[in-house]
Order: sequence, then C-alpha cells, then structure tokens
Amino acid sequence: MFKPQTTSEQMLFSTVRLVASNGSTGTGFFFQYSFDGNKHVPVLITNKHVVLGNQKEIVSFFLHAKNDDVPDDEKLDIKFAPEWYFHPAQDLCFCFVAPLFQQIKTQKQKDVFCIYVTEDLIWSNSRLEELSAIEDVVMAGYPNGLWDQKNNLPLFRKGITSSHPAIDFNRSNVGAVDMACFPGSSGSPIFILNENSFTDKKGTHLGEKRVVLLGILFEGPQLNAKGELIVENTPTQQKVSSNTPMMINLGYYIKASEILSFKPVIKNIIEKL
Repeated sequence: MFKPQTTSEQMLFSTVRLVASNGSTGTGFFFQYSFDGNKHVPVLITNKHVVLGNQKEIVSFFLHAKNDDVPDDEKLDIKFAPEWYFHPAQDLCFCFVAPLFQQIKTQKQKDVFCIYVTEDLIWSNSRLEELSAIEDVVMAGYPNGLWDQKNNLPLFRKGITSSHPAIDFNRSNVGAVDMACFPGSSGSPIFILNENSFTDKKGTHLGEKRVVLLGILFEGPQLNAKGELIVENTPTQQKVSSNTPMMINLGYYIKASEILSFKPVIKNIIEKL
C-alpha cells in the first residue's frame, strides 16, 4: 500500500471500525496525548454508547501491520478487552492502546501502522472565534458499518458546520454539522480540512493548509414516519422499527476540547505505574 502523504490520506489510518459484543458497529480513532514535551500516550477514543456503556466491553477491529514506514497489505484481526475510561458528563470514552501494540509486537513480530490525531489540532474557543459560521468539514468513519474491507479503510463524508464552531449548540460543548450521519458513524472524528488554501476573518491564505479537530459525532435528529422530530444517539446498528426513523442529514458533535479533560486522568494513572 502507498505511503500516506496528504492530510486526508493520513486520516485514512487514524480510525478503526469497532464491532461490539452485540454486533453493532461504531467508529474509534487514535489520539496521542503529550506530557512534558517528550512523553506521549496513545489512546483510542469513541462514544460510551459505541461500547454499550460497558467499561469492560470487548470490541473487535482490524489494524494495519507496518512494513518499514508504510502500511502493509496484511490486516491484523484484533479482539480487544480493555478498560474503558468514561467521561463524567459527555458521551465519550477512551482506552490505552500501547499495551495492545506491544502485545502484537511480542506475539506476531509485527508493528502497527496508524496515524494519531494530536493535541495541536484542538483549538481553544478564542481560536474557534476566528472561524466563520459556515466552514467545510469532513468526517472519517464507517456509516452503516460500511468500509473498504479489502484495504481496511474508512469512508469520508463531507458537509458544513450548521452552528458556529465557537458557540455551543443548545448544550455545553456541543456543535452541529450538516452532513449525512448514519448508524456506524458514532465516534467519528470531524475535521475542518483545507489542504490547499482557506479564507478566514483575516483574509485568504493561498497555498496554506489548515486542519482543526472540531469534535466527535455522537447523536443526531431524525424524523419518524409521522413527521415528528426526535433526537437520539447516532445508532450503532440498523434496526427494524415501527417508528421508521429517517435521517435528516444533521449531526451533533461533542467539541474536541472535551478530549483534553481526560488528560489529568491519564496523568494520574501513568504516575502510579
């Protein structure tokens, strides 16, 4: 497989298709925390409801083996039973992945190829105020559980912000996007991605790149057959329902700043090791 070079190519290797014990699917993505400038802690982030609200939930997914500095064609079939750490207020959780990667290295003599989302992609609210109300966004994940099975790659969806990124949408640290959000997309990272140029309140920046992690998809509004609007977690599996829910191409995301609230928890854990 080719070596990912552009930002969107790198995003292809930042997510995994999570399958829970009941067969439902969702999205997780790799994130790396930095401590004291030289210590890095890799984790996997998703929604609580993707892991069925179970802090001991076993999930299955595929990883890319590493061949020198490129992803290998070999897929590593993983069944993982981690400790999930839950956010106290938001539909977010994480688990540590370094022990898993080390186990794969020991047992299979294989390194894992993945590309981490990093803290520098999370903007403060004052920086988000530099953005406009309407920004182009992309999401990497597994809508309806669909994926490139042959190459173990996610699918991209594209849309725009429906609410200003610097303003909370109805609830604390929640935003809205105009994007097709289907079962399996829960836990997907949502980015502002401008690979060649962009315009902000200061003007047009030709030939410059901009990447911002806006947040993590977790729920969205639907219409039932009666035309009544309902809002619920983006489902992790399709179900037969007499309500006949219909997606209306809107999704709600937890703002990326909430990811940083895990950092003191992680610091406390690693200091005890």
